[in-house]
Amino acid sequence: MNNLDMYTESFKLKLEKFLLGCDAIEELGLWDKEQYGEMDVFYQNDLVSVIIRLIAADGVISGREVDYLNKNFGFSYSIAELRDVYQNCREEIGHSFDETFENGITLMRSINEKLADAYKELLGLICDIIIESDGVVTETEQEEVKRLKAL
Repeated sequence: MNNLDMYTESFKLKLEKFLLGCDAIEELGLWDKEQYGEMDVFYQNDLVSVIIRLIAADGVISGREVDYLNKNFGFSYSIAELRDVYQNCREEIGHSFDETFENGITLMRSINEKLADAYKELLGLICDIIIESDGVVTETEQEEVKRLKAL
């Protein structure tokens, strides 16, 4: 098993645990579903947005990156479809997304520190998966990963 496959297996297991944690937080009434929607969906959407932005950071969306995005989230995007998704949501996952994303992490920390740490670990793992699947990693991508892992 190569590193990417090990990262992927680890990511899937940790994502499953994270999603169970989100369900537990909702059951305790600590998450405002009226304002934010389902907690697991809220944070999965953020993760996917970060990943798509990272994949497109170098201007090239490779087949291998798309394969690992699909493996980790059960999607079935082609390169062309993911390129279209990125173009259609480019503004939403641009620089204005940074503040929203950081606010989401801050909100989670205020609710449950342990779950926030688990989310940060997921973020780090998926960054590693995308970087390793890229082949050629640009300085822009490295800076983005560094910034995300520092959150």
